[in-house]
Amino acid sequence: MDLFKGSQGSGPDKKLIKEKNYFFLFSNELPHIDLSRYTPGKSFYGKLYLDITALQDIFIGCGDIKKINNKLYDTFTYVKKGTEKETLNIPGSSLKGSVLTNMLMFLQSASVDFFSAKKEKAMVFFSDLPMRSAKELSPQTIPARFGPQNKAVPPHAQLKLYLKDDPAYGNLSPQEKKELPAFENILTIKKGSFFSGFINFKLVNEYQLTSLVLALGCLPEHRFNFKIGGAKNRAMGLIKIEINREKSIYSENLIDTSTDQTIPFKNLEPILLSTISRLKKDFPKMIDVLEKIQGEYGK
Repeated sequence: MDLFKGSQGSGPDKKLIKEKNYFFLFSNELPHIDLSRYTPGKSFYGKLYLDITALQDIFIGCGDIKKINNKLYDTFTYVKKGTEKETLNIPGSSLKGSVLTNMLMFLQSASVDFFSAKKEKAMVFFSDLPMRSAKELSPQTIPARFGPQNKAVPPHAQLKLYLKDDPAYGNLSPQEKKELPAFENILTIKKGSFFSGFINFKLVNEYQLTSLVLALGCLPEHRFNFKIGGAKNRAMGLIKIEINREKSIYSENLIDTSTDQTIPFKNLEPILLSTISRLKKDFPKMIDVLEKIQGEYGK
């Protein structure tokens, strides 16, 4: 996985677009939690129902182009069944990719195998998350996005994240924007939009489940927001996730899950909080990482 991957390019001899609105987490400041050192304990099956609120405009492209007022725009991803209207949605794969990055802020890469299925079958499955609020796309023209050149990546950088806002181009005047060499036209979802979906999990132990809920930014007293989609370096993509704790369920065996003999997920939270307390004691650097992310994105 190339965490520094970004489109590269150059424009005419005008003011060059130089990306400045990202920050790095370095290897020596990450806790690198090794979950294999712990006795797994019980395994759980279940479903987490998620509610997502856009704290900034969001853009997740799907490759489709739409024409508006004689301009061509990359449109927001959607699904359409037969003759039904288009339903805007956050693909489960987009959310899962961002959550994986969040997990790597805390865990060793080998400890996310249950999530990413590099060596074993995945135990965590994300649904698509359709938009529940009124459909409203916002046409925007933004400075073209370019990834940082290799020389801009400092030694020992482990993860690249984007600043909440865009100090490089967020406050340019219309005239200053015209002087930039390249632009993109995109259709975005407006701040305040609402999405919902779910995550299924099976045979995850309490440490893995704790890590998942932490990476969603949903663990009580350890909350944080994070970014998804494209244009994250253009002050977009910030979301807040909430778990519907009454609707979400778990069980300790597949039979109970299939026969609806499940338990409300909120009953499991004391175990998760006890687990996170042990992880923080064993890996105190996770507290510093959490505070850094909360300071940038809020909680």
